[in-house]
Amino acid sequence: MPALVLLALLVIVRALDPGFVQSLRLRGFDFLEQLAPRKYQPLPVQIVAIDDKSLAQYGQWPWSRARVAQLVDKIASGKPSVLGVDIIFAEPDRLSPGRLADSDPEIPADVVGELSRLPSHESVLADALREVPTVLAVAASNETSLARTPSRVTMILESGANPRPFLFTHPELVKSLPEIAAAERGQGSIDSEKDRDGITRRVPLFIVAEGHLVPDLALEMLRVGSGAGALEIVTGKEGVLGARLGSLFVPTDRHGQIYPYFTPSYDARYISAADLLDGSYDPARLNGAAVLLGSSALGLTDQNQTPLGLMPGVEVWAQSLESMLTGNLLRRPATLNAVEIVIVLAAGLVIIFALPFSNPRIAGAALLGIIVLLFCAALASFKISKLLLDGIYPTLSSALVFGVMLSENLRVAEAGRRRLASELQHEREIEARMDGELNAARSIQIGLLPRHFPGPPERNDLEVFASIEPARMVGGDLYDFVFLDSDHLSFAIADVSGKGVPAALFMAMTKEVLHTATLRYRKQLDRVFSEANSKISAASEELAAGGSNMMFVTVFAGILDLTSGVLVYVNAGHDSPFVLRAGLKPETLPLAGGPPLGTVDDFQYSIEQRQLAPGETVLAFTDGVTEAQDTAHALYSGARLERLLAAAPATDAKAVVDFVRDDVHRFAAGAEQADDITLLAVRWLGPVSSG
Repeated sequence: MPALVLLALLVIVRALDPGFVQSLRLRGFDFLEQLAPRKYQPLPVQIVAIDDKSLAQYGQWPWSRARVAQLVDKIASGKPSVLGVDIIFAEPDRLSPGRLADSDPEIPADVVGELSRLPSHESVLADALREVPTVLAVAASNETSLARTPSRVTMILESGANPRPFLFTHPELVKSLPEIAAAERGQGSIDSEKDRDGITRRVPLFIVAEGHLVPDLALEMLRVGSGAGALEIVTGKEGVLGARLGSLFVPTDRHGQIYPYFTPSYDARYISAADLLDGSYDPARLNGAAVLLGSSALGLTDQNQTPLGLMPGVEVWAQSLESMLTGNLLRRPATLNAVEIVIVLAAGLVIIFALPFSNPRIAGAALLGIIVLLFCAALASFKISKLLLDGIYPTLSSALVFGVMLSENLRVAEAGRRRLASELQHEREIEARMDGELNAARSIQIGLLPRHFPGPPERNDLEVFASIEPARMVGGDLYDFVFLDSDHLSFAIADVSGKGVPAALFMAMTKEVLHTATLRYRKQLDRVFSEANSKISAASEELAAGGSNMMFVTVFAGILDLTSGVLVYVNAGHDSPFVLRAGLKPETLPLAGGPPLGTVDDFQYSIEQRQLAPGETVLAFTDGVTEAQDTAHALYSGARLERLLAAAPATDAKAVVDFVRDDVHRFAAGAEQADDITLLAVRWLGPVSSG
């Protein structure tokens, strides 16, 4: 079966997890985060930003290290728990006294001497950094030509399997100058590893560089700020599980990456460096806080595209730290890959084996339900457990499997329809040679139908007129009408399947069954159709037992209240009649109905209702009208009939019937009539005045 083959391929693709599948999954995670972002709450995490205001007030970047040292002094005076510096001081300060003297040979010798005795800006900055527990940023580099400088290595305990095969590995680190790095309490990586589409969704909690495990900036700030001596990385068979710092466990994906749960960018996180330097901001407000020092000025900062829009890199670290502190990291454990593969397989099998493709509408509604269920499962996992469960790939897989199943079922149905059409044509050819039998069938058919039609002057409240033209290949059309009482007219039109004498005899039986049931149950049309269906089914089964084809009947029947114009009706697989009124476009009666009589046992047919206006005509017909053919075998069609009726005389029931019949004759233009042409018109003239 093509759908099973497709499902197997989809499961294999998901198991291989190529780049485009990952991209789809990540886009789905973005949508969930945009739909339900983390709510911002004030936390002891602050960003001291070298922003546009700071540059306007203190000059362009880079500032001298002495200016940065002044800023660090201001921060240190507030006694924060830790300072994370998202700036790497890898090059000597060109404004440092010694380098300034070397840069200009025209500086007098005595001034050079004075400058040389001044401390370097690097040492000034290092002294400032020693006043506060500081974590300096380091950046991963794939350059192998960098000169290695001594660095502080954080003690990282390893629990479980070796984590290195799962982590991002780099040969070198870009660090601050040794004189500055000597003041640090720790080093934190600012490697963000953007995804293929350039969006920052996850951050490596650990990387491997220079042969060591290196924590990221936010995690190292947590360690230094809490006074802990070591971190622990926990690894399972399928990859990294997370990091432990005291009682805090930080979950990661298998590659050791965390998924910060972002909030929109808020100004409340930021403190302008200018406000600290000029005293506008009280450093005491930083007491006990984790402070990040970085840039946010346009043109200076590394702007990161996140699921919630652009934000400076320093804010990514701030939001990572907030997510860790509040337990709001999003989780993507390795086991979710297996779970998602099972979901793809289960949804596909349900679609293949459980959906009723014989009824495309119900099958489509079921598919929509599956898609909604997958989306709700992903959303609930996100909101309740902060689990990143993929709903995109299972949804697309389900839609593809559904499409293949639907097209295959339509192909099989079309093949069946063509086979039935071929068999029907074969039967017609055989019956065409049975002239004597056909003549007998015509006599039976015509002799059973009423020929006297009520109307003025006998009755002033309605007109009835019907016409039947048996084809050479006689069918089983019939019409009938009877007054249930002086104020209610029952009428019906029907078409028996098959041709020839069997169809004519079946028509006679059908007419008698319908007529008897109508007189017995009168206005209870649902009971009329229930009894008729039961008896016609029994007769059809007897024919089948005798070796004949099973037969069925399409029927439209109605009861018209002649005092009110209310028409109640039931339809069993028949073409919808038209309602005609002078000056208005013809319209079809809406039909819910049910299957033809004799096809489904114990079917409960529903009664429908229409209010007629005085002068309106109900025109019922059999498919001999719409399926009449011309010499080129083109069909007359329902569309042509509807266009014709727009110009039909609506003042006389007989005129309407004659008008349609004449147009069908003109269309056929000498072609052999293949089916009975039957028309029944009922025109309500309005209630009879008592005066």
